[in-house]
Amino acid sequence: MPLHAALVDLSLTAFSNRLAERTPTPGGGSVAAHLVDVGAALTAMACRFTSGEKFASVEGAMATRVEELERLRGAVRPLVDQDSAAYDAVTAAYKLPKSNDAEKHARTTAIQGALRGALDVPARTLAHALLALRVAAAAAPDVNPNLASDAATGVWCLRSAAEAAFLNVRINAGGLADKAWAAERRSECERDLAEVRRLSDDARGAIDRRLG
Repeated sequence: MPLHAALVDLSLTAFSNRLAERTPTPGGGSVAAHLVDVGAALTAMACRFTSGEKFASVEGAMATRVEELERLRGAVRPLVDQDSAAYDAVTAAYKLPKSNDAEKHARTTAIQGALRGALDVPARTLAHALLALRVAAAAAPDVNPNLASDAATGVWCLRSAAEAAFLNVRINAGGLADKAWAAERRSECERDLAEVRRLSDDARGAIDRRLG
């Protein structure tokens, strides 16, 4: 039986209390994944309210966006716990014995494998934030003005999630011995982050115009 319940099953208060503990996990990576879920949820709400006679010309497109956002929410939610598990694996690898050459080799191999895993999860979080922002940016020009502040908050959540996820990519890439692989993954994430920043700026501009 696990010591703790899955993070995604905790109440808001319990989750924030876990974050405040003097333990390395959950940390920023788990929060980043959760922010993608929250940002996509707010965007979905804004799309759902962009319906009815007044929005008849875009209602079908908004419904399609809701479906995509709900799919993304389901895909990103497991990363909240996976990020913590990945970092726990790094911590465990560093605690392995190193009293002889064989143990040192096994420890180094375990550390490098764990660091790759710890980089992969936030990279996927960033990718999901980008996918959600593509939907949010497409919806922004037509969103119900009464939901404009909610839509904007969703965009900010997704942008923050991406920025936080990239910081986790950077810190784990720094410990990898395979510098070429680390640089390639970091470069991929930098491209994703650049698109995130552009899309979030575009979406917020469109939403600002809806605010009046």
